[in-house]
Amino acid sequence: MTDLVLFGTGAAARTVAVYLDRHSDYRIVGYTVDAAFRDRDQLDGRPVVAWEDLERHFPPGAVELFGPFSYARMNGLRRDRYREGKARGYRFASFLHPASHIYAETIGENCLILEACVIQPFVRIGDNVIVWSMTAIGHHGEVGDHCFIASQVGLAGSVRVGAESYLGARAAVVQGVSVGPGSALLNAAGVARDLPALSVVVGREIKPWPSTRLHRLL
Repeated sequence: MTDLVLFGTGAAARTVAVYLDRHSDYRIVGYTVDAAFRDRDQLDGRPVVAWEDLERHFPPGAVELFGPFSYARMNGLRRDRYREGKARGYRFASFLHPASHIYAETIGENCLILEACVIQPFVRIGDNVIVWSMTAIGHHGEVGDHCFIASQVGLAGSVRVGAESYLGARAAVVQGVSVGPGSALLNAAGVARDLPALSVVVGREIKPWPSTRLHRLL
């Protein structure tokens, strides 16, 4: 059993803790947050320590880290803390829920994939990626580092999502489309064409076609 420290004390971290306690071989021994946000000494009977002072309580080699689980600053907070932890000598854990169907070719570290997800063969997922519940990622797709994919997102086959992107609940991307780094597809966004970096999509971008054109394609 591996000892684990979770980054965060909010709702997301506490939710992840339940999954880990019930479905993993990790033993959560503590939590860490930035000193400015440390407002308690314990959470659920486990110590809460300042990120800046983590080595004194949980040195590298004694524990692995997991998190943060936030998309704050367009995933910038999670990216920065992951890089800092690596530079300080820590290893990061990942958790793939046993109730998901995962056939990915590669999945990086510090990745969270929750229940009822389908990740098809030949998918490549980078480091520090969160995939929330009931999401589907089609075959030969790519998800870059530090992305956050919310619940019920649908990525068709061969979709490429650039690093540090945020895909809100029920966003959908059609076959073969590339989403540029740092993009935000807000809840229920629909994307049918390639997007440059730092794009923001609100609602359905897909335009209706005349039925005669559709019949020629089918």
